[in-house]
Amino acid sequence: MSEINTNKPSLQPDISSSRNLDRNRSSQASTAAASAPNTESDKVSLSDTLAVLEQKLTDVPEVDTARVEAIKQSIEDGSYQIDSQELARKMIDFEGDF
Repeated sequence: MSEINTNKPSLQPDISSSRNLDRNRSSQASTAAASAPNTESDKVSLSDTLAVLEQKLTDVPEVDTARVEAIKQSIEDGSYQIDSQELARKMIDFEGDF
């Protein structure tokens, strides 16, 4: 009968073993989280950035109408002057790109 009493499990849980189990679980969870890419937040961030850029592009006019009008006016009144040297350089640079 004395053997039965010594073989009973303790009513107190082994605190140190449960702490080690919790540490192992949290370590495994953090390792899994670090190795798995967070694609959803990357997509959201990229989508947000693209949406902002698209909005900025729609706000920019395709043609600077004020500049076009100023050039038209200077051509009409004869004050528009062409720098032939600069024009020649730009033409050479343009042809050199191909």
